[in-house]
Amino acid sequence: MFALFFVGLCLEFIMMFLTPLSLFSRWAALPIGILTLVAALATTVATVLATVMFIILKNVITGVSELNISAELGTEMFAFMWIATAFALMAALIQLGLCCCCASRRDVKKGKKRGSEKAYMEE
Repeated sequence: MFALFFVGLCLEFIMMFLTPLSLFSRWAALPIGILTLVAALATTVATVLATVMFIILKNVITGVSELNISAELGTEMFAFMWIATAFALMAALIQLGLCCCCASRRDVKKGKKRGSEKAYMEE
């Protein structure tokens, strides 16, 4: 679980700097999209594992009535993990959409694709 969170964190940090490169070419957007998807999957799997592990541990700890021990699940931690997972999955979907759905700046400038030239014109 820790390793998956760490892999997701490292890949998402790297993607912050590589993602703007995907605007210039679809060929650059494909590997960046794949890396973003791997980061999202690592974060999702780690979040599911953490949720299952902590629920099982809570049930085991509170299940022994002779010890008189109770346990609670931290809602802030779960909210933080699941919000991170939602944003990682949303970023992966947007990045993979850039691979095939949008015209790149180079294609619009060279006339290969039609797009909003106003968005790319320099003043």
